[in-house]
Amino acid sequence: MLEELSDDEIELRATEFYEHDLRATLEATHPNAFVAIEPVSRTYYIGNTLSEAGRQARLAYPDRLSFAVRVGHEAAIHIGGFGA
Repeated sequence: MLEELSDDEIELRATEFYEHDLRATLEATHPNAFVAIEPVSRTYYIGNTLSEAGRQARLAYPDRLSFAVRVGHEAAIHIGGFGA
């Protein structure tokens, strides 16, 4: 049976995996790329865009949610402008 995770658990597991296992390598090899992480299998997909990384994750695991981050950034995307 497929393990069902809450949105918070998906984020927590994916973030921990990224921080402990992926960050150092990906920041050296794929700066500014996007990575979609499927936290149950601990597989990840790298893309030049958020859509590209997410599409790869959906193709591999169509019934699971993944969590995306932008390599070397605090968030996958930034919305809005800089302070006035």
